[in-house]
Amino acid sequence: MKKNKEVLEGELVEENETPDEQIKQQEPAELEKMQALNNALINKLQQVTADYENFRNRSEKEKAHMYDRGIMAFAEGLLPVMDNFNLAMKNADPADVFIKGVLMIKNQLDHMFDDMGIKRIATVGEAFDTNLHSAISHIEDDAVGEKIITEEMQAGYTYKGQIIRHAAVVVAN
Repeated sequence: MKKNKEVLEGELVEENETPDEQIKQQEPAELEKMQALNNALINKLQQVTADYENFRNRSEKEKAHMYDRGIMAFAEGLLPVMDNFNLAMKNADPADVFIKGVLMIKNQLDHMFDDMGIKRIATVGEAFDTNLHSAISHIEDDAVGEKIITEEMQAGYTYKGQIIRHAAVVVAN
């Protein structure tokens, strides 16, 4: 007991017909046209989805890079402060109460650098490496091997393998 719903462009559409039955009744040319449009829309959706994923990945990489640059710039700004603390501690009396306070502040900065992933470059007793060290002076010392660092003049630092500042050192020939 099917009733005619309405006439659309010369075709009768039954109320109880499923969408699949309606599609089967359409002309093959119209069906092919709809399939081509469907395929084009699917391709466009896949392309837009891929573009979005590429954009999201690129944005994440740029964000991480900007964060790393910010950390390095922050560290570069604090290096003169760290240098001054190191100089103050070289000739200071560790029993002095004021010096103990200065040492506490220096230790806090050292811990902050460690927490941020900023590493101090190893120097005294290490082999000279042009990638990490900058030779300020050379000395003759038979007790020390050739190209071994004997003194650190200025600390150097790295962040994630990138040099923030080379360590300034004295090297034995």
